Amino acid sequence: MSVTPMNKNAPLIEVRNLDLHFGAFHALKNVSVSFDSGQLIGLVGDNGAGKTTLIKVLSGIHKPNSGEVYFAGKRVKEFHPKLAIKFGIETIQQSVGLCDNLSIARNFYLGREPVKRWFGIPFLDFKKMRDASTKVIRTFGLRENVSADDQVEMLSGGERQSIKIGRAVEFKNRVVIMDEPTNHLSVREREHVNELAQQLRDQGLLVIYITHDIHQVHKLADRIVIMENGEKVTDVAKDEMTADELEEVIRCGGRVVDTSKEVEPS
Repeated sequence: MSVTPMNKNAPLIEVRNLDLHFGAFHALKNVSVSFDSGQLIGLVGDNGAGKTTLIKVLSGIHKPNSGEVYFAGKRVKEFHPKLAIKFGIETIQQSVGLCDNLSIARNFYLGREPVKRWFGIPFLDFKKMRDASTKVIRTFGLRENVSADDQVEMLSGGERQSIKIGRAVEFKNRVVIMDEPTNHLSVREREHVNELAQQLRDQGLLVIYITHDIHQVHKLADRIVIMENGEKVTDVAKDEMTADELEEVIRCGGRVVDTSKEVEPS
């Protein structure tokens, strides 16, 4: 995606009346939502709700059929993953994003490898890759015996997530999208990843946290956005609704149910 110069007073990301079709399938329906820096947003909903499709638009994978996307107040005119990364949008997924057969250092700079030149000939700058990834290993809680030269296949699920989160921080990204980041992780690893998500928010980044677990994200998020059948159906501050109330919205297909009134027996 490409954008014109930034407006610091506008939301970091704003989506207006977004529609996206895959043939006859209407994946996103008139979605409007905005996100600010320094927020942790819980984006939730059942399978097929449209949440992953929405973040694929934000990360440049899908181009909407209609509607507008703004980044820091300026309209996005082109959609492409490399352009999204260039403007500071990093997507962290549980199952992809790292190559098992490459070292941690190589994975850390995957697609952004630094080079140095010797008599005009470019060479990969392995020292820079090792130094930066070693800092992440120490900062983000990997085992002390892990080296930047170790292959990623040696890491646990939580450690892999730490590498991806550390990469987002090191490259000065402004938006981190976490798509089901704690799937298949142990309790301790899940807690560690959630702590890192909050640290990113506290450092001023926008964190969009996609999950099926409304109770988990309710503890972390500042706001909760619920999607259903490609539509945004709820957008509330965490304190406005309990996790149980939000779960009931999802269970009822996006309808807000008033449970405060009891039916009088006839």
